[in-house]
Amino acid sequence: MGRFNFFYFLLYVTWSSVYTLANLYMDEVIGLNLGQIGLIAAVLPLISLFFQPLWGAFSDFSGKRKTVLQGLLVMNAVIACIVTAVTKDLLFVGLYFVYQVFLCGQGPLIDSMAIQAVSEDSKRSYGAIRVWGSIGYALGAFFVALIANQFGLKWIFYLAAIGYFLSLSVTFKLQNRQVKVQNSVFKSDLKLLMKQKNYLFILLYSFFLVGSFFGSDQYLGLYIRSTGVEVSKLGLLTFLSVGVEIPFIFYSKRLVSNFGAVKLLIFMNLLAILRMAILGIGGTLWVFAVAGVLRGAIVGIFIPLFVELIVEITPKAVVTSAVAIYSATSSGIANFIFTLIGGQVADRFGFEGLFFSYGFVMLVPLLLAIRISKMKRDT
Repeated sequence: MGRFNFFYFLLYVTWSSVYTLANLYMDEVIGLNLGQIGLIAAVLPLISLFFQPLWGAFSDFSGKRKTVLQGLLVMNAVIACIVTAVTKDLLFVGLYFVYQVFLCGQGPLIDSMAIQAVSEDSKRSYGAIRVWGSIGYALGAFFVALIANQFGLKWIFYLAAIGYFLSLSVTFKLQNRQVKVQNSVFKSDLKLLMKQKNYLFILLYSFFLVGSFFGSDQYLGLYIRSTGVEVSKLGLLTFLSVGVEIPFIFYSKRLVSNFGAVKLLIFMNLLAILRMAILGIGGTLWVFAVAGVLRGAIVGIFIPLFVELIVEITPKAVVTSAVAIYSATSSGIANFIFTLIGGQVADRFGFEGLFFSYGFVMLVPLLLAIRISKMKRDT
């Protein structure tokens, strides 16, 4: 199990290298404006929407989940190396989109592998493994920002390339028992899954909450930077936020057992609305720090909660596809819609108006969760 911990750590360090400072790279190195960056940020979830289910289905059909994951890691490492030599905006954007094609499939694949390993060891939980990803992301964001501040933003891609190759080396020792799924079994199980009300609720809830959450976060780095905060402090804020995730993810199984899934959804939703209100007040370093702490608590709850709920209600033949469909819905189409709208709102009403507006959007999933809670009590 320790190999999964190490792999999550390495992979999330690698992801943080690019994700934390990508928008800043496009602004300061490539020379794109806010509208162009917003459009690119909106297209990335669409790529995930299309390719995540494809990677998941291909993995389920072929029975070669680990091999597929290894191929994705190699492609991202190669593209990260190439990007460092590119300065033309159109070529960079094209390569960045291809980078996302291979990136978006990695999360569902490694999550399904980790869940399978956990299912064979009752003493461990998915959250106890996934927490190492948060530790890696926190440390990665902090140190990458320091390195980029010292040596230049191109280093985010150099470090990513190194990270992907290191992650690849670990995959050869990861446990992965997967049986090739027959076409008829896959179709029948997937059809059964899409009729389950609990799964459809997760998709609808995550569409509004996760979509608006990450859609607004696409502009957070630019918002912070616009107030004069230097690059190294961006990394420190990310480190703070992800650091708060760690205890929530680690004790996720105990939290669900003590409070129940629906109560956690309501609590997390209220925190998300509070965070939007705080960011809408105005931008100071202390405001961003408080918002970062709240972000850590929110993400620390929903990352393991949604995955564990999905696995609990999903036929084994389509686990990878079920996680991929959830990711494509929340991180794909929802993220695309809210990122695209967010750019227009930010242009017209400023960053503060964007966060206030999305705070109101988050009332929708809150009402859904309250409704579900009331139905459970009535039952």
